[in-house]
Amino acid sequence: MKKTGLLFFPAFDWSLGHTHPEREERLLYTQEQLFEEGVMDLPQIKQYSPGLAELKDVLRTQGIFPSPETHDLDAHLIAAGSSIVLGDALMKGEIHNGFALVRPPGHHSGATVLGNRGFCTLNNEAILVN
Repeated sequence: MKKTGLLFFPAFDWSLGHTHPEREERLLYTQEQLFEEGVMDLPQIKQYSPGLAELKDVLRTQGIFPSPETHDLDAHLIAAGSSIVLGDALMKGEIHNGFALVRPPGHHSGATVLGNRGFCTLNNEAILVN
């Protein structure tokens, strides 16, 4: 049976404001619906816990200026690390595919991090691939 890995990290301590569409309620509602509809009870679903990307994982993909110490990266490192968790599970054959429902998403991030770019600080997908 092919399994799908699911991972949740809504980042409660990271916010762009209560009216911004990128907020924890969006992920909490989705997570709640997956449980309420019984999706998480399906035998082909495997839930994973969030992981933590190390700075070396990030720096293989992105330059951070003026330095990593000048950025608040905690939630971003967990979001990127969570993608790595599912990527590792996929490579080990534990799952056929996976979905990391994480915040901040970071999919608009470029190769260089210059200052605060809102929720697009680290490119989770690029970090996963590298």
